[in-house]
Amino acid sequence: MAENETRKHLEKATVTIERKVKGKDIYWTKYLWDKEKPLVLIISNYPSSKSLLQEDLTTILIKNEIIEMKKFGGVIIANLFTRPMQTINERTLGEAFPVDGMDELIKIVGEVEKVIIAIGSLATRYQVATDRMKLFVNQVQKAGIVVEKFYDLINGQHKTVHPLAIRNEHWRLVQWNKECQKELMLDE
Repeated sequence: MAENETRKHLEKATVTIERKVKGKDIYWTKYLWDKEKPLVLIISNYPSSKSLLQEDLTTILIKNEIIEMKKFGGVIIANLFTRPMQTINERTLGEAFPVDGMDELIKIVGEVEKVIIAIGSLATRYQVATDRMKLFVNQVQKAGIVVEKFYDLINGQHKTVHPLAIRNEHWRLVQWNKECQKELMLDE
């Protein structure tokens, strides 16, 4: 056998998956592969109806990108809306979250080092999504969470995107600032 020949071996990894649910609401799903590293939160639109062990394309793209970053030991995927959806319109979005959904989202923000908003154009196309995003930003401010923790997922034209829209590209992130936060906040 040649000295430089590589021997076969097994590579193993353990990924812990946790999901917070209540009835048909999926508040968040956490994938943890390294407890020593910080977590990142990705906020997307709404969950798929897959089981805990199944993954939709959005989840696969998110996990792969976070693993490639090599900074994080896991990712939590949460959504503005907590119920799986088939048809998207103002009415279905308006019925797609429970009263305590935003509280759960704010709690999970406190557990992570970075929050990436990856909702694409949903908040510009539907008023209920705009209102939901404004409520989120307002709750973030009330909770005293620093705005520098937040990033938007963008494309090459600096427009906010969903992970599916840039599935063949590496992620570009732009950090929030105080002006961005003020633009999104609800009037008090």
